[in-house]
Amino acid sequence: MITEVQLPNYYQLLDVQPGATQKEIDLAYQKLISKFDSSGEKVSSADQPTLKDQIEVAQEAYDTLSHKQKREAYDAVIEVKKGHVVSEEKNTRSGPLKFLGVKENARKPRHQNVYQDFFGFSEKPFDLTPDPKYLYLSPKHKEVLAHLVYGLQENNGFLKIVGEVGTGKTMICRSFLRELRADFNIAYIFNPCINELELLQTINTELGIPGKSKSKKKLVDVLNMFLLEERSKGHRVVVIIDEAQDLQPNVLEQLRLLSNLETDTEKLIQIVLIGQPELDKLLAKDGLRQLRQRITIKWELLPLNLEETRGYIQHRLNIALGKGKVRFSRPAVEMVFRYSRGIPRMINVVSDRTLLIAFTQSTKKITPKIVKSAVSDIGELVPLESWADKFWKFAIPSALIAGVAYFALNFFALPDFNKNTPEGKDISTLIQENPIDLTVPGQLVPRVPAVVVIPPAPVVASVLPKPEIVEPPSPQRRIPSNGPLNIFDSEKLVTYLSSLTLVESKLEAVKWILEAWNVDPEEMQGLGETDLEMIKKDYQLSSFEMNGTLERLKSLNYPAFLEIALPNAQGTKYLALVSIQGDTGVFGSVDKIEMPLSIIDSLWTRKAIILWKDFENLPESLRAGFQGKEAIWLQKNLRLLGYFQGREALLYGPKTIRAVKKLQRNNSIKDDGIFNTDSKLLLYNLLQIYSTPKLVSQ
Repeated sequence: MITEVQLPNYYQLLDVQPGATQKEIDLAYQKLISKFDSSGEKVSSADQPTLKDQIEVAQEAYDTLSHKQKREAYDAVIEVKKGHVVSEEKNTRSGPLKFLGVKENARKPRHQNVYQDFFGFSEKPFDLTPDPKYLYLSPKHKEVLAHLVYGLQENNGFLKIVGEVGTGKTMICRSFLRELRADFNIAYIFNPCINELELLQTINTELGIPGKSKSKKKLVDVLNMFLLEERSKGHRVVVIIDEAQDLQPNVLEQLRLLSNLETDTEKLIQIVLIGQPELDKLLAKDGLRQLRQRITIKWELLPLNLEETRGYIQHRLNIALGKGKVRFSRPAVEMVFRYSRGIPRMINVVSDRTLLIAFTQSTKKITPKIVKSAVSDIGELVPLESWADKFWKFAIPSALIAGVAYFALNFFALPDFNKNTPEGKDISTLIQENPIDLTVPGQLVPRVPAVVVIPPAPVVASVLPKPEIVEPPSPQRRIPSNGPLNIFDSEKLVTYLSSLTLVESKLEAVKWILEAWNVDPEEMQGLGETDLEMIKKDYQLSSFEMNGTLERLKSLNYPAFLEIALPNAQGTKYLALVSIQGDTGVFGSVDKIEMPLSIIDSLWTRKAIILWKDFENLPESLRAGFQGKEAIWLQKNLRLLGYFQGREALLYGPKTIRAVKKLQRNNSIKDDGIFNTDSKLLLYNLLQIYSTPKLVSQ
């Protein structure tokens, strides 16, 4: 006999509806926790749970409804208890629920892919559905994401992202939406084949305001009032249009008119256009020149290269829990890259079919032969030309042309010298019989090599010194100069960095940052990347990767090494930003470099990596509902900085959240009230008791 498990009603506990959004759940949870925090520790009766028990239930409710799989399982159990599932399914339940402590599983297992069990995947790794958790942030994707975030932070009017079919535009868009703070209102339009009226109706409906009117003026008036209200609350409104290349010119013009909704100082609405390269052709029309001029941020998402393709495949396998269970050989990855042309969607198509064929052959090692079979099954895939293909494609015709030219020149163009020589003698015989006398003035003199070194010894008349040919020096790695280099234009910086490989530039940059953390420079001489990683571990240093602006770096106030994208496909390099003095920065590479900060603005991808130390070994993040001595440590130090007031407690409650938010807002970082890595960096730096290097001297 199975005992029925009584489940608490989490929706009722948090006072939200079953279809509540994450934003609504967050607000409800904070409201509930604030009641506990303000009430203090009360004595509970025998039939009433303690404050600790109430907080634990609230935390369990929040964790369940905030986690997609947990929420689905919980909803399924509720449906079973309401009788919405057939009785046979009720009677056959036997497995324990993973979540909530329920003894029975109310849902049948999800449909398994045919090879999923064989490879041990938790789900299909190369599904075509753009699931944000599978987002692989190649340098190209990081740049696009950074530009989107930067554009919205700076409140630019129009942003444009273009990319070929299947390069991951929709994936970037969905991941971008997850990164936005709760104070953004988003209207996401994924079907742009609409007219001006339908556009306005869709935007209003997406924003949750009346949108059924057939009058464009009324729709715009309602939207304008909503924008003003949201701006007064400190909220921002963003319209994101996917597949924007399908918009009609008159609809784009309507979007331009919407961008005129503004106050005296700022725009009220921001618009992001995401589409295929045809979008550029559409915007190039003369009638859209006003809209074209308003696009302040524009970026193109390019296909992945070979190394990025290898990382993309491994990343998706890892997410699907396939790490170590299946292996793509390097030649197999190269073949996937050639036939997919580095387009993520086609990588998924080829890899998925490859795994299916490997399953039929009962092998977990993916070889080029298996990939070739998959490509043959798919059909109509044209591979990229390899260097060998290009060689034979051009070498054979070139050789044939050269042979024909030589034959024609030899038989039709060159004169027959032997025909006119006296007595039928050939040219070589005539030269031997009549050598050139070099002592006679006017005769030809043989040319002396351009670069000669004559020994300084006295020259004997009868002995002619043998000239010594001086070979030009072979190119060597850049040698550091004695003093700092002063660079005043970006071209010189590009020339400087192009002389280094990616690995060399990264190693040199890391050395400067390690030196700022008082690592002995002699320990870093002649070391490779692996050795430097060991040094980081010895000094208990961690890496924090961020996308942002110089202002954010100044707020965090740590030296960092920056990712630099050189123009004309010269590659990516790294440069350490050691210190800032006004508008001038001190940078580190092979040399110490001093130059204006404006020089790197057009080359920096907005990606920076900071080395930092967690002096107190704190949990990964502290958030609402956390209990422990770390909360008291945080409250004490926030009090020292003037952010926290009141009595210190083990609970990370509303007072702590407010203090953390104030700290974050005052220092230009995301004010979500969660004490995570960037907040730790900031607090350690602001407190004088911890020895951290400073980017900007106080």
